[in-house]
Amino acid sequence: MSWYYNYDDDDDDYVGDYEEIDVAPDALVIRGPVKASSKRGDIGATWWGQQWVAAMMRLGDARLDRGKRYARNGSVLDLTIQQGVAFSRVQGHYSTPYQAIIALGKFSDDEWEEALDALAGQAIYAAKLLAGEMPNDIEAVFQSVNLSLFPRSRKDINFECSCPDWGNPCKHSAAVYYLVAEQLDVDPFILFHLRGRARAQVLDGLRKRRGNGDQTAETVEEVVRQQAPPLDADLSIFWSGSAINLVRSAPAIPPHPPILAQLGAPPGGLGKELEQVYGRVSQTALGWLGGED
Repeated sequence: MSWYYNYDDDDDDYVGDYEEIDVAPDALVIRGPVKASSKRGDIGATWWGQQWVAAMMRLGDARLDRGKRYARNGSVLDLTIQQGVAFSRVQGHYSTPYQAIIALGKFSDDEWEEALDALAGQAIYAAKLLAGEMPNDIEAVFQSVNLSLFPRSRKDINFECSCPDWGNPCKHSAAVYYLVAEQLDVDPFILFHLRGRARAQVLDGLRKRRGNGDQTAETVEEVVRQQAPPLDADLSIFWSGSAINLVRSAPAIPPHPPILAQLGAPPGGLGKELEQVYGRVSQTALGWLGGED
């Protein structure tokens, strides 16, 4: 996708043209003017919106703040989000609106297949996604296959605008970036879209891998119940019985801690270390129950 524009230095006026972007049938199109709901301070009310903004701040893009006023005052005339891109018409100082675009690197088909395999391998993540919930820690699963839903380098994202400002991002494209953050507050599944797969495509891939086909997705509660064995204890006397009556028999230590199955893969590859910690804690607890030192 290319944009063509020029700048006349002699009269300090902008004259430009750009290549028309085809709007995809599954694109999210918001007619404007589009205004940020945040009136002051930070933009991004949820974890998703905040992480979207923080991703650019981590890359040292302090210029992003220049777009807040434009995001809030109605200068963004519309917003279209589709696979790999978000673009808008943004009203600047001239009568003709500027064309601002954000292009996010789409995952390749092979990368998406690897990500879907990883998601399907974590039952709790698959269940939540199929139930219409985006887990906050899903980024850990993508990182386990060396991917990230959020931009993590400047090679990951590109800002373009038909304005004469050579800033990257300029205030017009920065305004669009902030408004995408607010859309993520509403629907974090938009991140999948920006990375090249529609929500329906991702969920369909998970259903096939989980063997659900067109059947109703298993619920989160069912997954947790299946993966977490019941406590081997008489809970009816938990608050009244003595310590010796709390557990009638020493429970067996499961091969993998149920809590990790419920929470999913921890970030940073800590799974093996946490399993060892839980194992030592379990052994200590069994020793205590048996009266050992």
